[in-house]
Amino acid sequence: MTVRHESSRMDPAIIRREEAVDLEKHGVRMRIYTGSAEGAPAGVVYQETESGHAEEFCHEKSAFVYYIIEGEGVFVIGGVEHSVRGGDVVVVPPGNSIYFRGRLRQVLVTVPPWEECFERHIRDVAV
Repeated sequence: MTVRHESSRMDPAIIRREEAVDLEKHGVRMRIYTGSAEGAPAGVVYQETESGHAEEFCHEKSAFVYYIIEGEGVFVIGGVEHSVRGGDVVVVPPGNSIYFRGRLRQVLVTVPPWEECFERHIRDVAV
């Protein structure tokens, strides 16, 4: 007897620029692509900063994957500093504290998509 498992397929999500939400938070200008992508397996945020993210925080559910488009800076993950520059990728597993300093242009992908209820503010930081 052959047992077949149906694969769980998701529909592709295309989020148009006009559906994105622009905001600024803790020194970072963001364009958040959520739009009609309810049920999408990841969230996407475009970020620009002149000095960094002036808040140390922790997300308990989502991994944060940053692709540094250009610039250079320092990511502080779990209290450990990591120098970064354009072309680098930073992967922060859930449950780790994070903030960053520097002049950066980057794309952030959160897997699963970011949900505010799972983010915890630790402290404001000078960047």
